[in-house]
Amino acid sequence: MDDNENRSLDFKEFLKGLNDYGLLMEKDEASALFQLFDRDSSGTIDFDEFLITLRPPMSKARKE
Repeated sequence: MDDNENRSLDFKEFLKGLNDYGLLMEKDEASALFQLFDRDSSGTIDFDEFLITLRPPMSKARKE
């Protein structure tokens, strides 16, 4: 997905990645999904943002 290997995804890479994995959706739907991942509104999704969005917060028991 990270075509330019800068360890982050811009919207173009994100959209291409969705299509490559067979997740076909309208551009406005993909944009809304991208905005969910882009937590700091930088216009790119870095690895931490990706993980935070996909994984739930750690439980209190697991933190301890």
